[in-house]
Amino acid sequence: MSELAQVSSSYKVLVVDDEPAARQKLIHFLKEHSDFDVVAEARNGVEALECIDKFTPSLVFLDIQMPKLDGISVASNLEFNKEVSIVFVTGFNEYAISAFELNAVDYLLKPYDKARLAKTLNRFREFSGTTQKFDIPKLVQDYRTDQHYPKTLLFKAEGSIEVAKADEVQWIESSGNYVKICLERTAFIARQTLTGVQSQLDPTIFVRIHRSHVININEVIQVTPISKGDHTLQLRSGTELRLSRAYQENFFKVFNLTSI
Repeated sequence: MSELAQVSSSYKVLVVDDEPAARQKLIHFLKEHSDFDVVAEARNGVEALECIDKFTPSLVFLDIQMPKLDGISVASNLEFNKEVSIVFVTGFNEYAISAFELNAVDYLLKPYDKARLAKTLNRFREFSGTTQKFDIPKLVQDYRTDQHYPKTLLFKAEGSIEVAKADEVQWIESSGNYVKICLERTAFIARQTLTGVQSQLDPTIFVRIHRSHVININEVIQVTPISKGDHTLQLRSGTELRLSRAYQENFFKVFNLTSI
């Protein structure tokens, strides 16, 4: 992560890309637009979130494909940050990213030229000051449908950025706009919705069992029927959670069962 010299400007910009040449190209192009001030650049998803907290940019140019923590994982942590607009930067073809068009300010398809960037900046100027319709869970799910689900997840916790391996997540509990991520030896709170987190997880492994809970099915060791069609699930950790009747069809479908 590096901080750049600041000048007077209307819009603060963060450039995120793991390739130095790609960052420098974009920064060079942006110098021709005096109302945009590149305040920082980041090499990965962790640095991106740190820069967003530190510099509060108006606009983030976010590369999608980055090692370990990709741009979609970063975007999923901005679900409640309405002050930040995102332009995705990607090497995907237009068809593959069509789902992004209604959810982000714009996208830049590599390789892009100055004219294409100017179009993006004009679109941002039009968006600026309006309420964003940025459906993060849908955006993430659309992207993951044709991609591998990440093995590593990133979460913005209070005063820190937590990184967890997906297969080590045992269960997730929601409370309003916060979620509790439960691992084998620890747990932490992050400001995201349960739907937003679940959209990053492989649906064949992580299943909603209640309006407030998602579990890793590999952690379930016992399923016990109780009253009114509900069930109790016992996890390897000893935790017991309720499988609500409203979610049992999807739960049992993962095991190729209709019920027990």
